[in-house]
Amino acid sequence: MRDDPDQAELFAPPVTIARESLLEEMPEHQFEAIAEMTLGLLNRRLDKVQKMTDVASSDVNINPFLMLALAPAYNIFSPFEAAEYAQMAKLPHGDATAFGRFVEDKIFPIFDVRLPAEKTAKHTSTVWSSIDREITVDGRRILMTLKAGPWTMNQSHAHEMAQNFPAVHEATGCDIVIGIYYGKRTSVNNKPLMVRGRTGPYVHTLVGKDLWEFVTGVRDAHIAVFRAIKEAQARFAVEHGGKTFYEHLIEARLKLAQSFRDAFDLVGEETEMWEGIFKGSF
Repeated sequence: MRDDPDQAELFAPPVTIARESLLEEMPEHQFEAIAEMTLGLLNRRLDKVQKMTDVASSDVNINPFLMLALAPAYNIFSPFEAAEYAQMAKLPHGDATAFGRFVEDKIFPIFDVRLPAEKTAKHTSTVWSSIDREITVDGRRILMTLKAGPWTMNQSHAHEMAQNFPAVHEATGCDIVIGIYYGKRTSVNNKPLMVRGRTGPYVHTLVGKDLWEFVTGVRDAHIAVFRAIKEAQARFAVEHGGKTFYEHLIEARLKLAQSFRDAFDLVGEETEMWEGIFKGSF
């Protein structure tokens, strides 16, 4: 986010497209679908956590040079702390990488966001590479390219969009929305404005709240999604005997710590751990 509010507003993409009207509340079946999809995400991540209990796992990356160099920064001086580092090096990165696809494939389809036929047709697939999904809003077909956050879109993305959008618009006459899942207009980089400047007024950018309202047709839809996520967390705890996800994470961490001890012949917390790990890693 830019420090100068005037500069931030100057580079913020304007809101140039919106629905004619919005529902005041999200229909119950859509709320339920979001909660269930989120519960599924939590269960899939739990499955990944429970598989990361062995240092021999392909999901446990042990770089002894890096881990030792950063041990004072991250307090990696015991098998439990090494297990924590291994978990945190893998899991949050995977979550962040999967987030955009999760929304695109699991959440937005609840609101009839779908894959355009042209995207998979051989004679149009190349020029349509910048288009991710389509939706019908107020009787109009709207094409969409979707990005996770306000800084996800880079120069390469912008160049590809500017190159492909004119041909897509000429063939379809459709408006195109660059949709950014979270953030505010004033926190977006200059790439969406760059694309609009090189294409035309048929390209729009919707960020955060504006995108969710446009897709769902519900006022303050992001708040309804928040409530659905909280509901999914509650259902997860009930489904797993009252345990939170974090409790499962700690249980898996303890098992992984024991695997560190077994694999590298470490005894207790006070053993010079790094010498054992270095000797056992080569």
